[in-house]
Amino acid sequence: MTADIQKVHSTFASDERGGVAIMFALMFAVLLLGVGMTIDYGRVTHTSSKLRAAADAAALAGGLALLDGRNSNADVRAVTLKYFEENMSQGGKFVDVSSVNVIIDRNAGSVKVDVTAAVEMTVMRSQGFESIDVPVISSVLSDQKDIELGMALDVTGSMSGQKIQDLRDAAKDLVDILLPDGGTNNKVRIGLAPYAASVNAGGYARTVTNNASNKCVHERAGSEAFTDAKPDGVTTYLGYRPGLSCPSAKVEPLTSDKDILKTSIDGYRANGGTAGHLGAAWASYLVSPEWTGIWPVLSTPASYNDGKTLKAIILMTDGEFNTEYVRGNGNSAAQARQICTQTKDRDVVVYAIGFQSPADAEALLQYCASSPAHYFSARDGSELRQAFVKIAQQLNNLRLTQ
Repeated sequence: MTADIQKVHSTFASDERGGVAIMFALMFAVLLLGVGMTIDYGRVTHTSSKLRAAADAAALAGGLALLDGRNSNADVRAVTLKYFEENMSQGGKFVDVSSVNVIIDRNAGSVKVDVTAAVEMTVMRSQGFESIDVPVISSVLSDQKDIELGMALDVTGSMSGQKIQDLRDAAKDLVDILLPDGGTNNKVRIGLAPYAASVNAGGYARTVTNNASNKCVHERAGSEAFTDAKPDGVTTYLGYRPGLSCPSAKVEPLTSDKDILKTSIDGYRANGGTAGHLGAAWASYLVSPEWTGIWPVLSTPASYNDGKTLKAIILMTDGEFNTEYVRGNGNSAAQARQICTQTKDRDVVVYAIGFQSPADAEALLQYCASSPAHYFSARDGSELRQAFVKIAQQLNNLRLTQ
């Protein structure tokens, strides 16, 4: 009897199957909880990333809309919300967005997108977590320097008809964006250098040609042919010859008066050959501090590399450069290359736009542009307007700050 009791006790003591089952159940519960936490954490991470991307895109879109002087605060807010909703419609299925607040500060040039959202839990509900808040804030700021922009605009005969109207519209778009009716915190001035077979220097012609011309000019010869040297001596005066074909559109020095600029642009008429190098040269003269004393006081350019001024030119054409005057300088395209090189060497940003241009002209414009991002090829009037708008946006230098 005693032996039997001992046997039963020994068997019971050695049977661990119940303990293993209990241990396995506990481990399975912990494992299941861990998997659930991983799944829910993944949902939160994915959604947070999606929210951040949507808020950043919305803030940037709103910032660009704010920089466009034609948009009201309501317009800016509508654009911002549209971009946020479009981005969240693709892959935002785990999130409940309760509010999207768009905060606009025109004085600071900023747009903030403040998103309140939450992600519903799955397995973590068993631990009392119904949802996890995922707040996101994204802000953009226009980090604006003072801007001096000279625009070399093609008013040659090949620009006649709809093309010259497209140019007028595109150039005025840029003026409206950089010089909004409400004003800007930075100093923005734009100058115009329309060109055809020559440049109409208007009231500045006598000064820059030593009284040789009262209207139109061509390039100069000598060692300063491609520089921005001030035209105040025998070797630096601009050239002139009788019978020079002359556009009616005149040079307009730097100004912040958008009415002056838009009235001038509206008067553009197409006629004559394409001395594109003259346009490039005069656009650079407009922003050159070397020309102090030539331009009126209010149009005097700032010093190069003063730390607060962005200097830029736009060189726009629809055709090959085919008209030049000083034999020793090379043809118009070769002269334009020299001028573009020296302009960029002075840390002036060069934008280039080809408007239905042939391959040779596009190759030259690509060379002149400060980088591939500064070159635009427009196939129609709509793309031309887009190019000018994008340049205005780049000049305003919008950046994410939060």
